[in-house]
Amino acid sequence: MHKQTSLRQADPFVFQADSGILSGRGRGEELLKELTEYLRRTEPDAVTPLDFSEIQFMDISSADECVTKLLMRIGSGELGTRYVYLTGANESIRETVEAVMKLRGLATLHKSDDGVQILGTLKTPIREALEVMLDLKSATSSEISKALNKNVNIACNRLNALQRMGLVCRLKDESVEGGGRQFVYEAIA
Repeated sequence: MHKQTSLRQADPFVFQADSGILSGRGRGEELLKELTEYLRRTEPDAVTPLDFSEIQFMDISSADECVTKLLMRIGSGELGTRYVYLTGANESIRETVEAVMKLRGLATLHKSDDGVQILGTLKTPIREALEVMLDLKSATSSEISKALNKNVNIACNRLNALQRMGLVCRLKDESVEGGGRQFVYEAIA
């Protein structure tokens, strides 16, 4: 299995609010603009932690406007190969983000000392592939197919879906014994 990672860890984007509260669509739009500009300044093939450690509460409107639209931009490729995960979010914020993710049919990751938590909606086969990727950190589709006990085409389809969601990164291709090439995928958290 692949242990060497190619994704760079960017400096975190630390959410701040005087009151520790992020509320309203207007505030969410402002945060989305700040976040988008911040990510565009990071190097390609980078993962930026979205640090909520200084925030006590985020409402649905702000989370929808900021987190949802940011993930949609990442998924569309608008931000290239720049990725994000959440960190430092308390239970209330995680529940709010999860509710918004479920509402929009999206998913994101929250990384803490306890591990990585999937927030949002993923169909079981896609979730299983993501869990294997989170465990392995970096793998080819053939390695994922073996871990899932599925054929390579199924593994490729699941990895491509995860990549479109911004949950894994397809980094490079490598030569395959006997000829041909295959991609190496890396978990973002």
